[in-house]
Amino acid sequence: TQDKTTTMTNIIILIWTLTLGIQVTQNPEIKSIKQGETVTICCKTSQFTSNCNDCVSWYKQKAGEAPKLLIYYINRLQSGTPSRFSGSGSRYGSDFTQTISGVQTEDTGDYYCQSYHYINSKSIVSLWCTFGGGTKLVLAGPTVKPSVSLLPPSSLQISGDSAALLCLLSSYSPQGALVSWTLDGSEVTEGVVTSAESEQDGRYSRSSVLTLSKARWEEGELYVCRVTHDGAPHEASFHKSRC
Repeated sequence: TQDKTTTMTNIIILIWTLTLGIQVTQNPEIKSIKQGETVTICCKTSQFTSNCNDCVSWYKQKAGEAPKLLIYYINRLQSGTPSRFSGSGSRYGSDFTQTISGVQTEDTGDYYCQSYHYINSKSIVSLWCTFGGGTKLVLAGPTVKPSVSLLPPSSLQISGDSAALLCLLSSYSPQGALVSWTLDGSEVTEGVVTSAESEQDGRYSRSSVLTLSKARWEEGELYVCRVTHDGAPHEASFHKSRC
């Protein structure tokens, strides 16, 4: 009895170790594509999938809606999934793809890869699912570069213990603008908070705040908010001595 209990405990520990160690990665995180083009989303699992009826599935989610199953068992289309969708990969594999041939406007949304793992022994049966981080698919219209502005801290802030600079990005398309900060030529990551992108009438906006200690603010001179959008660089800068 003790041997059986020990065996059961070891199996449970092994299962939890495997479960916690499994990772599912997707790329790209954001994909901008024109209507009618073809897009492929990649999914990689850190362990081989199981030989089962649902080893890899693909889901689509619209904002405010529940995820919808599109593809199961690697390449089988769920009822109602348009034929322009397809899946590929191999059983017991770790690399999988979902392809949309001839993207339509209704195909925008977030796509998730789900891997299914299964253990069956004499003592215990366990199965679990792991989702990838998602891929956001957006339709690209005409490229509109962002308007970038940098607002320095107020005099009231400067008199306190910290100072915050605000970088505003507005009226750009498509989404996917990335923001970074430099102080006197060196990149700064600590104290940076960047919002999610918001959309209105097909144009996007976001903001980023850099918060510094009073001492670091007083030492610095040139603050730059750098933006990368659609592969092109943009920036706004602030010289403290010129204010």
